[in-house]
Amino acid sequence: MLTLDWMQSKVISIPPTTTLLQCRKLFKEHKINRLPIVDSNNVVVGLISSSDVRSFAPNKSTGLEIIELLEIMSETKVRDVMVVDPVTITYKSTIEQAAKRMIDKHVACLPVVNEEDKLVGIITGWDVFKALLDMSGAEQTGVEVGFVVPNKPGTIRELLDKLKAQGMSTISVLSSASDDGTRQVKIRFHGVDGPAQNLALEQFRDHPGLRYWAREGEFYLKPSSGQA
Repeated sequence: MLTLDWMQSKVISIPPTTTLLQCRKLFKEHKINRLPIVDSNNVVVGLISSSDVRSFAPNKSTGLEIIELLEIMSETKVRDVMVVDPVTITYKSTIEQAAKRMIDKHVACLPVVNEEDKLVGIITGWDVFKALLDMSGAEQTGVEVGFVVPNKPGTIRELLDKLKAQGMSTISVLSSASDDGTRQVKIRFHGVDGPAQNLALEQFRDHPGLRYWAREGEFYLKPSSGQA
């Protein structure tokens, strides 16, 4: 999945000369938490968050202090407090790359740019979360089965072939390799009805790699070798 498909393309941006008071108004009016800052060519030069603006306001203020604060905010430009040269990502990147960049750089959002570093959108951690949820197929009705199998060619294909032989349709397949030479595999599938799905699950009952299965409120966790 591409960042292009999950970013917010109708993004509100501001020039560096915008005041903090204007920023606060935009945050409230549009119910957003971040504003990309662009130059006259729409190139991203900064980023400011609602928390950056709130940090200007003391926890407790008298009426006079509030008036003085508003005057300061009406005079202070975002260029003086913004994050300069924020971390960005291109619209051609994948959702996984966006998620990794957020984690690596410890940021909660990424302005999305084109080949000329011009702003074309913004993607947040929430957008990435929704994309990964969609990718997992978790919102589709079906059965989820988890395995721990040897990390070698053919192990996932073997599982999928068993489901195919039972007439099941695969919704999604996710896997993650471990340092111990194993791979965790999550397969989500569905069949024509409950009995058909039961038959598909039955063939995995004695599979050495089966870890769990889940279906519409039902959950089965295979006991480990040390459990009764």
